Amino acid sequence: MNESFSINPRIIAHFGEDLIKNESIALLELVKNSYDACASKCTIDFRTDNTDKLESLIISDDGYGMNEMIIKTVWLVIGTDFKYKKLEPNCCGRFPLGEKGIGRLGVHKLGRKITLISKTNKKDEEGKDSKEVILKINWETLIQAKTMDDFIVEVTENDVPKYFTDNATGTIIQIEELKTTWDRRQIREVYRNLTSLNSPFSKANDSFNVVINSNSDIFSGLPTFDDIKDSGLYFGHCVLKGNIIDEFKYEFRPWASLDKIEGRVITKNDLITEDTYLKGSRDFIDEKGKKRKNDYDIDLVESQIGKIEFDIVIYETDSQIFNWTNVEKTTIRNYLKENGGIRVYRDNVRVYDYGEKASDWLGIDLRRVQRVGGNVSNNILLGSIKLERSGSFGLKEKTNREGFIENESYRVFVDAVDYALSLIVKERNTDKSRLTTLYKKHKVVEPVLSDLSEVIELVENKVSIENGRKEILNYLFRINDQYKEVKEVLIKSANAGLNLSVVIHEIEKQIAALVGFAERGEKEHIIQISLNLEKIVRGYSSMIRKSAIGETRLTIIAKTALDNYEFRFSDHTISIFGNWKECGLKAYLAEAEAISVLTNLLDNSIFWLSYARKENRKISIFITDQIENFNSIIISDNGPGFNIPADVAVQPFMTGKPHNIGMGLGLHVANEMMKAMKGQLLFLDKNEIDFPQTIRENEIDSAIIALCFPKEKK
Repeated sequence: MNESFSINPRIIAHFGEDLIKNESIALLELVKNSYDACASKCTIDFRTDNTDKLESLIISDDGYGMNEMIIKTVWLVIGTDFKYKKLEPNCCGRFPLGEKGIGRLGVHKLGRKITLISKTNKKDEEGKDSKEVILKINWETLIQAKTMDDFIVEVTENDVPKYFTDNATGTIIQIEELKTTWDRRQIREVYRNLTSLNSPFSKANDSFNVVINSNSDIFSGLPTFDDIKDSGLYFGHCVLKGNIIDEFKYEFRPWASLDKIEGRVITKNDLITEDTYLKGSRDFIDEKGKKRKNDYDIDLVESQIGKIEFDIVIYETDSQIFNWTNVEKTTIRNYLKENGGIRVYRDNVRVYDYGEKASDWLGIDLRRVQRVGGNVSNNILLGSIKLERSGSFGLKEKTNREGFIENESYRVFVDAVDYALSLIVKERNTDKSRLTTLYKKHKVVEPVLSDLSEVIELVENKVSIENGRKEILNYLFRINDQYKEVKEVLIKSANAGLNLSVVIHEIEKQIAALVGFAERGEKEHIIQISLNLEKIVRGYSSMIRKSAIGETRLTIIAKTALDNYEFRFSDHTISIFGNWKECGLKAYLAEAEAISVLTNLLDNSIFWLSYARKENRKISIFITDQIENFNSIIISDNGPGFNIPADVAVQPFMTGKPHNIGMGLGLHVANEMMKAMKGQLLFLDKNEIDFPQTIRENEIDSAIIALCFPKEKK
């Protein structure tokens, strides 16, 4: 026996009420219909009684409207593919935003009684002018309906238009007997969501705008984006096309009250070439079943995403800096709390629920938790991603209208936006560091010692009892000394840890090769790999053993550090230049710490040479006495150079690496260890050092860092 499915009328309620998350999304679906109807404006009227209780909603537009035939064959057909089939622009050049054919049922989420009035200029089936059509739905009758035929809706026509006069066209939807009791807070929350339907960064002449009205003052006092925008400090704009950043502008705009610091503008021309290529990073499982990160190149055309336009404003809410602004601070904080995040717009209509408080779709807040510094959070930024429907067919909206289906195109989209954001955040971190230095009470980023110094000063000035003051100060001085001791231990441990992962990776590769040679019985290769492993372990041991400061030949430091990375240099086809083999200069240093610092800097050079995709990769190790009072090891390469200022680079948790990867500790730890050895870590320009001819000829004069060790014991 053959059977077929039957459909209960309750399915309409499920589509309209259960699949639509909230009232804001239900209204958005109706706004999308206005957009697809080529309207230039969609108006949403909130009608309240004298107690501010919402009584009805009216959604109207000036689109091309519908006649009786369209009402019957499209609007009343659930799941129609009328729009889905239209993968080409309509008469006003727009690609349809609606695809599933169920969005109009969002009216069921809102109210029990619906009146739809529409008028079009299209001819009817008999070639006559279309009449004004009125459709009335009473959702209460759905409860008693046994079959779809039982659920009757009323469709009538006005021979003489009552609502669309003077050849006007469009659609009006009146929603009454609301299902939810909307209080003042909820109405204002929906208003907030509706005002975000258009990108706040869009130009005023965009072809589609959403207007919100009310017959009461219920929306008065709510700030707009324009009210808030100028309170930002850091502004970014990017256009991503194909596999590159086509446009880039970052601007730091200090408030007039911040007169100690100047603004700054960075454009695409200021970026290193490699930074302009779009890159993503993915977890993958290697042959041993271990999770690793792998970078890949992004192509937005190949992934059917098309052009991405990205705008962002980042705010500064640190109280010591925020106090310099003249605007009402509570208003800004509350606005950012409710609206902060990065929203997505397709053809200038918002895609939910990106940018909502519960949606950390870029992992911005997660990264802030996982990493101590250098990142932003959703509640200090306002961002907009604009997509074009014509080029973004790879991004498909979920049936419940809560974002895109998380397919491969979506993952590429997220990675592309995240990469653009990382470039802007990198520049913002530079200016935030400058602001902190000039305007925060504690100039040096030493949270414990700076606070401790303030307490000591307060005790000395405020505690009047002599014995009590001395006893308290003794405890505070002891804490100060113990903190410094702990910090020194942790700095050394951090430096060892930074190099440990590299060493383990090298050992893993050598052991894998050893297993292969052993299986094939290749004795000579087994011996060679065994010697390699012994050299790696010996090199790492030299970095973690305790060592006192003493006079040491710098060539020993250079040779040991280079031996540690001998195999990485081979893997990355890097050539090493310099004079470390024949130089006899000595200096006072701690051997283990010096080797560890140099190894750390070599690791940086390897990363940036690989990142820049240089074909002829070169590193120079040049030992010299040119810097007064010091004998120095100068490391340089032919990579892209530094992309953040030196004073920022040595601060903890500051990094210039893409996607803000890494802990941003390498240069900070190196700088601290050099100071502990009474030396210096200097960032140099190529004209500050007289390099040997071979280094000049090979142009190994980028990212120059000098490890300056004292000639005399201090």
